[in-house]
Amino acid sequence: MKFPKLYSRLNQSDSDTLPPRVPGEDGEPSKRKRRRESRVMTGAYVLLAIVAAASCAVFGYVVARQNILLRAAMASSSTSSPVSCPAPASAPIPAPAHEHNHDAAPAPAPAPDNKPKPPSMSELNCGNSSTEARAMGCVFDLLTNNWMPEYCADPITDAEYREWVLDPSRQLGSWAFYHDEQAQKQVASEEALSDLVGSHIYTTTENHLAHCAFLARRMHRLVTGDIAAVAHNTLAHTLHCTRAILKAVESNEPSLKAQIGSTFDVGIVSCLVE
Repeated sequence: MKFPKLYSRLNQSDSDTLPPRVPGEDGEPSKRKRRRESRVMTGAYVLLAIVAAASCAVFGYVVARQNILLRAAMASSSTSSPVSCPAPASAPIPAPAHEHNHDAAPAPAPAPDNKPKPPSMSELNCGNSSTEARAMGCVFDLLTNNWMPEYCADPITDAEYREWVLDPSRQLGSWAFYHDEQAQKQVASEEALSDLVGSHIYTTTENHLAHCAFLARRMHRLVTGDIAAVAHNTLAHTLHCTRAILKAVESNEPSLKAQIGSTFDVGIVSCLVE
């Protein structure tokens, strides 16, 4: 709708916009014309007001509708997915590794361990004779005078005890192991001793106490993880050894006598591995 030029400016006066008056003969036609023009102007202003009000109403409705939809979308987003705080830039969260990453390079193989690995919760044994023990890969442990599985042996403390008993400064000399209590018939060698499974052997109290001392070292190596298992480690044997040490400490004698004071049986022991 195109308005007359008469209404293009809202601040103009009637004198600027109205056409010049043409006086009539009696003045009546001019008055009617002015009233008609006044009604036209009033109607135009009313129409403008209606159009403006309608535009404002439509604009307000659209804005309100958009706000309602926006709030609904935000509420739906907050309930469906919790907001998580971003990770610090200095410590980014690593992406989870793919469970089936076929492109990743295989991990390097661990260094081979030459020590035998027994199955879990199993009992390793060495048969019933020195011949069977050798055939089954067992070793003779001089510290305990027993054949035992290699997995349960400790060559460190065994070597320490061997060095002790072979020392010539021992009270009855080097290698004080005998078949008899009078120390008249000495066992020929360690290999000969290992073949005497089930035999009763005699030695000095000095060697016996050394056996208890070096066995305590072995137990410490077990606790610290230097060895995986220990055979011949019952509580009864520990009590026996500690009593022997305490008895020697309480003795009034200045030193142990150079005589046979202990005995043992050469045997075969098993090893329980968890």
